[in-house]
Amino acid sequence: MFSIGRRCPALRSGPRLYRSPTSTRHARFSQTARNGGDNSNSSHEGRKPTGSYTRVLAIFALGVPIGWGVHTLNDTRSGPSNSAKPTDFVKYALAAKEDISSTCSIFTLKPAQGSAIDTAQLYDQPAITSVQFKQPQLQIARSYTVLPPHEGQAPDELRFLIRKEQNGEVSGYLHRLALGSTVELRGPSVDYLLPESVTDVVFLAGGTGIAPALQVGEKLGKAGMMHILWANRRREDCLGGMSDSKAPSASSSWSLFSWWSSPTTHAAVADTVTNANQSHAIVGQVESIKRRHTSGLDSKTALLVDYYVDEEGTFIRPTDVTKLLDTAVQDPGKRLILVSGPEGFVNYWTGPKQWVGGREVQGPLGGALATFDLHGWQVVKL
Repeated sequence: MFSIGRRCPALRSGPRLYRSPTSTRHARFSQTARNGGDNSNSSHEGRKPTGSYTRVLAIFALGVPIGWGVHTLNDTRSGPSNSAKPTDFVKYALAAKEDISSTCSIFTLKPAQGSAIDTAQLYDQPAITSVQFKQPQLQIARSYTVLPPHEGQAPDELRFLIRKEQNGEVSGYLHRLALGSTVELRGPSVDYLLPESVTDVVFLAGGTGIAPALQVGEKLGKAGMMHILWANRRREDCLGGMSDSKAPSASSSWSLFSWWSSPTTHAAVADTVTNANQSHAIVGQVESIKRRHTSGLDSKTALLVDYYVDEEGTFIRPTDVTKLLDTAVQDPGKRLILVSGPEGFVNYWTGPKQWVGGREVQGPLGGALATFDLHGWQVVKL
């Protein structure tokens, strides 16, 4: 079972991190040479400060607070003084754990010590960003996509959607932690830098692959149109989610979670109707982003979401995707198809990623999308 987390080979090898170079300021000091003659020293004895000395003192007194203010402003712009380096692990405390299904939880963490991950680098840059969690017993780390901040969240808190994987080395460790426990994080890492002038995004999300989709939706805002197709094994993983497009019909096409899929039951459909007015935190955050990114008097939203649930017999079909590609407005700009989710989900749609020189790269396009007429759409495997 997949979670948006990638195992890192070894901690000593260091993470794949991206950050802008930081300039280092060097202070120069000068020393005035002294004349060694007695006449030179005695010539200044007994002199009273002249007008020039008074002006120098006045300028100095005025310049000190101005210089300090400029220094403080520069420090503020460059980030919090307690921000840790992206390569350093820092300690966080588990402040809250919200179970949203039988296997999936939202983890809220806050700094346990003075230093913390720079949230400006996480949230402000136009990129999908993640943070590494250390498993101390095995000395391995795994990356998890950070959720966008929501209303009422403290500025220094971080939230993650983490599924407990069967035999998961890191996810199992995290789900066993008690509230108040400390965990070591480092980052951020940039998983994908959004190009400029994005006009359209189609995001295929499987399970916890919704986390990077939420980041893109938050950061894209009203600048472009985005349509998320979110597939889950069970309704409990997207409780309360209602599709914005025409409700998808049951299909005999390949299940996104075929190794778990079960026949559609009347009970599952009945539960969906019963819980239509309920929703968990992730669906609530999806709706919150949609409301903020609804534009003007025509109530046109920049974000649409359709839900697909295996146990209800609804699956993302290739025709669902081609319809979105064909109906997108052909404006000049970048058009992206982003795919994120379990390995089998990503491989079905795009083919697998590849490892080259110790780095994971996109690799050639394969899977179902390789058979499409993409006519200008760029495919990205996350």
